[in-house]
Parts: sequence; structure tokens; C-alpha cells
Amino acid sequence: MSLLIILITASYFIVCFASYSFLYKVRNLIGYHLGMNLAMSSSGVMGIAVGTVLGFTFPGFYTEITIITTVIAMIIGALFGALVDYQTLLSGTSSGLMAGIMGPMIGVVADLGLITFSTVLVYFTFGLLCFSIRS
Repeated sequence: MSLLIILITASYFIVCFASYSFLYKVRNLIGYHLGMNLAMSSSGVMGIAVGTVLGFTFPGFYTEITIITTVIAMIIGALFGALVDYQTLLSGTSSGLMAGIMGPMIGVVADLGLITFSTVLVYFTFGLLCFSIRS
């Protein structure tokens, strides 16, 4: 089971990296409103999903998981926000802060159904973010 959790968490970061790589190539096409959505959605969904998985896997280490998840979500929000300007960077960081704190709260009461739902949500959200760029 722990190998499955590791693979799920690794797949989150692979999808996030692939989306960021695609969006970085087309960053000149990203407007202000889309940039805000990119930054807030990516940090929010990653904070919730990673926090849920780690909180489910390690419920005894709640404080450490919350700190790790919050830092991860804030970094992702800052990276996606930096594609546009400093204001979207700030929005992505603050969205990551909130999602990173909320994710482990959900994770300590989660079951495999919620883990599956958050995994589908990550894939769907990053796919939607990449699809939203029209050239």
C-alpha cells in the first residue's frame, strides 16, 4: 500500500512538472486573468492532494506534514504565478498557503475513495489548465 501511495504522490509531481513545462513554453500567450487562475488552481489542487495523501499515510506526524505540504504548495503557486507577474505570484503563494494548511486536515480523516478523488482532481485540473491555452 505504501508503494501505491508513493507512486500516486510522484505522479502528482510529474503531472505538475509536465504542465509547468508546457505552460513555460507558451507563457507569452498567458494573460493576467488566466495567470491568476493558473497560479491559484495549481497551488490549490496540489496543496489539497499532497496534503490529503500525506495526511492519510502519516497521521501521527500531522505538524510535519502540514509544514511540508504548505511549503510545497506555496512553491508551486510561486512558480506558476511567476509565469505572468508578481501579483499572480503573490496570489499563487497565498492560495498555496491556504491549501497546504487544509490538505492534511482532510487527509487524517480520508479513505482510499478520497485519495482516488483527489488524484482524479489533480489530473483533471492540470489537463484543464494546459487545455486553456489556445494558440
